Amino acid sequence: MSVLSKDKYCRWIVFLIGVFLIFYTIQGIASQGISTSAELPPLSVASDTHQQDTVIVYYRETLGGTREALESASLTIFSDGYVQVYRPPYMKQAGSYEAYLEPNALDNLWHMLTDRKILEFDSTLVRNKIQEVKQQQRALLAPVESISDAPATLIEIYPNRYKSSEIFEPGDSNAKKNISWRGLKWTAEHFSSIEEIQYLISAQQQLQVIMQRTDLKKLNE
Repeated sequence: MSVLSKDKYCRWIVFLIGVFLIFYTIQGIASQGISTSAELPPLSVASDTHQQDTVIVYYRETLGGTREALESASLTIFSDGYVQVYRPPYMKQAGSYEAYLEPNALDNLWHMLTDRKILEFDSTLVRNKIQEVKQQQRALLAPVESISDAPATLIEIYPNRYKSSEIFEPGDSNAKKNISWRGLKWTAEHFSSIEEIQYLISAQQQLQVIMQRTDLKKLNE
């Protein structure tokens, strides 16, 4: 066999080995069930009859400081009044629970969550109002406190999936109002004159009441 032929033969063998290595690598990844973040649902839905596109409210309060890495409890409410509560393993009564809101209770909650003070909540505007109050407090030599370790409140609302609201992008079922605020309780206590914050904490308290309902039934896991 000539030197040229041997060189072509060696390159052909190397090519085949490379193909087989790529094939087995792909098979190995598939067998491990690895998926991208885009394929992972942001919410955990236990029932096949309650799909993610019927979620109307999602609520979560993450821990603050060094505890932020811990999983948080959450509340998911669907358009038919179905409620799912999740408590992570480190909490008492950990697991997933379900219940149904009565129509009147769901309507009352929805009326609060789709009020202008919620759907038009502007974090930047509210923070500017807080700064104004702080400046007034300094002028009066009043103590100004701050927070460094506080939970963060997250509320997601889909205004057009239950009873559409003309205030917020009418007609789009995927339109979402996302509100995130760190230290909501502390802010409400120290800035009682800011209406948006007072309304937001009232909405949060209503969601917390639902999470503590006595008729919650634990789901089989």
